[in-house]
Amino acid sequence: MAVLIRHRSEGMDSAQYDEVSPQLVEKLKTQPGFILHVTYEDDGGQLVVAEVWETKEQHDKWLEQFVTPNVPGDISQEVVQLHTVHRP
Repeated sequence: MAVLIRHRSEGMDSAQYDEVSPQLVEKLKTQPGFILHVTYEDDGGQLVVAEVWETKEQHDKWLEQFVTPNVPGDISQEVVQLHTVHRP
């Protein structure tokens, strides 16, 4: 079942994201199960990275292999099971 996963990394701002994201996003686009990646600031001004994946397991493999070694600080995540995903 598809999942929406929202990440927050303590202390990461948009400038830091812009520094580390280009090479990660290119790899991300080729990952099995990847559907969508967006970033935004929450109501408190903290940067949030949100992704939609076919499964949580596919996401977790990506996170462990590529994101955790390249993103400073602890990464918290919220997982939401999706009912439907419509693609163009």
